[in-house]
Amino acid sequence: MDLVAKDAVKAMVELSETWQEADKVIKEFTPWKSTGERLSYLYGTFNVSILASHDGIEDEQHKLEADYRAVLSAIVNQKWR
Repeated sequence: MDLVAKDAVKAMVELSETWQEADKVIKEFTPWKSTGERLSYLYGTFNVSILASHDGIEDEQHKLEADYRAVLSAIVNQKWR
């Protein structure tokens, strides 16, 4: 993905109304398909990190999904600050 495409995808994610809408953008316009890959993309592109307790979540996949939704929600909601 070239720099112009990266910037365009980043803008579309940031301007999404919901995390679900942003997730569709990532799935459609990036090669990253697994939750772990998409989470790594968010960490690298948006320079974010998360500290999560994962209370009661034992399955690693559910932890990744919870982190992904949390990070993506924070990115989408940031535009209102």
